[in-house]
Amino acid sequence: MDNLQKSALLDAKDYYKILGLSPGATEKQIKSAYRKLALKYHPDRNDSPDAEKKFQEITTAYEYLLEYLEKPGERGTTVEERMASEVFQRERERMRQYAHARREQKRKEEEYFNRPEWHDPILLLKYIVRGFAIVFALAALALPVLLAIYEDPVSLAGTLFFLIVGLFLSVYIFQQRKSWFRLGKFKTTWKDLRGMIKISPNEASSDYCCYTSNTMANGKAYRIELLKTVDIKVRSGGVLNHRAMYKNKVKNVVVPRSVRAQRFHRLSSVVKIFSIMGCLLFFPVESLLWRFMAGMFAGGAVSVTLLRVAKVRSKVSYLFTPGLLIKTVIWILAIYSVSEVGPGLNIETTGYIKIVVAGLFFLLDMIFDLVFGFFPFYRRLFHPLITQGTILSSLYKKGYQNYMELPIYSVLYPMYRWLF
Repeated sequence: MDNLQKSALLDAKDYYKILGLSPGATEKQIKSAYRKLALKYHPDRNDSPDAEKKFQEITTAYEYLLEYLEKPGERGTTVEERMASEVFQRERERMRQYAHARREQKRKEEEYFNRPEWHDPILLLKYIVRGFAIVFALAALALPVLLAIYEDPVSLAGTLFFLIVGLFLSVYIFQQRKSWFRLGKFKTTWKDLRGMIKISPNEASSDYCCYTSNTMANGKAYRIELLKTVDIKVRSGGVLNHRAMYKNKVKNVVVPRSVRAQRFHRLSSVVKIFSIMGCLLFFPVESLLWRFMAGMFAGGAVSVTLLRVAKVRSKVSYLFTPGLLIKTVIWILAIYSVSEVGPGLNIETTGYIKIVVAGLFFLLDMIFDLVFGFFPFYRRLFHPLITQGTILSSLYKKGYQNYMELPIYSVLYPMYRWLF
C-alpha cells in the first residue's frame, strides 16, 4: 500500500468520525448521517458561532467519502436511484450557494457597521454604559449603608436588593477589569472631525443659491421631503385592535445652496441648541417645560435676527404653516391653564400637566382634523405662510405636505427639522 492510500485511509477515519459513523459505513448510512447533521448545523437553522464551520466540515467529509472511497460499481444503478441522486446533488448545491450568499450578506453587514459613522457612536455608547455601570455599582453598595448609618437602620432591609445587585455587578466588573475599558479604538481621527466642522466649497455649479442673492450654489444642497397620502387602508382585528396603513407618494426637492448660506444655517442650529440648553439650566422659573419653551422662543428670535443681519433666508421657513401655528397656540394655552404664576413671574406647572401633555400628544391632531376638516380651506392650513420657490409652491398646490399629521410624530418631527 503506497503513501497516498495510507493518507486516504487516515483521512477517511477522521471523516467517518465527523459524520458519527464507523469505518466501512454504506452509502445509505453516509447520506443519512449527512442529512441529519446538515439539518442540525445549517447556518439558517443554527445560530451558534461554530455552526457554519461545523456545516463545512460535515460537507467536506461527506464529499470526500463519496468521491474517493466508493467504487462506481457499488453505487445504485437503477433509474430511481440515479434520479434521487441528481435531485439530492442539486439540492446540496442550492444549500451551498444559499449558505455562501448568507455569509456574504453577513460580511457586508459587518463592513457597513464597521464604518466610522456607525462604529464610533456605538463604541462611544459602550464606553458610556460601562462607565455608568461602575458608578451604579458603587452607588448601589454605598447608598444603602449610608442611609442605614445616617437615616434609619431599618432602611437597610428595604435597600438590600440594591446592595446585592451592586455586589454582584462589582464582582463581575472586577473579573473583567483588564478588558472593561478596552473595547477597541475609534476610527474617526481629529482630522476627520475638523473636516466635519469645516465647510469646503463644492465644484462650481450653474445654479444660483436659493437663500442668498446673486450667489452661486457652491455648497451642500438642502433637501426637503414632501409627501402626499394617496390611499388609506384600515384593518380591524376587533375591539381596540385597529390599524391604519398609509400609502404615500414622496417627492424629494433639492434646494441649491451656497457655502455662505450653509455656514449661517449651521450657526443658526447651534444658536437654537445652546439657547435651549441655556434656558434649561439658567432660566429663573421652576418648570422645566416652561424653561424648554422659553429656550425655543429665545433660540428662534436670535436665529431670525442672525439670519436677517447676514441677509440669508431661513432654510426651515417651509415648516411654518397656519396649522402648525394654531397647534402651537393651543399647546401654550393648554400648558398655561395648568400652570401657576408665583411671585416674580415664576411659572410652575401643577400635577395635571402630565394628563394635559399626554392629551395634546395623542388627541390634538385628531381633534384638529375633526374641527377643521369640514372647511374648504383645510388643505391651505398645511401650506407655508412664507412664499417658497416655484417647485415647492406647485407641490403644495397639488396636495403635498411636510409630514404626516400623526400623534407625537407631528410634534417631534418639525421640532427636529427646525433644530437641525
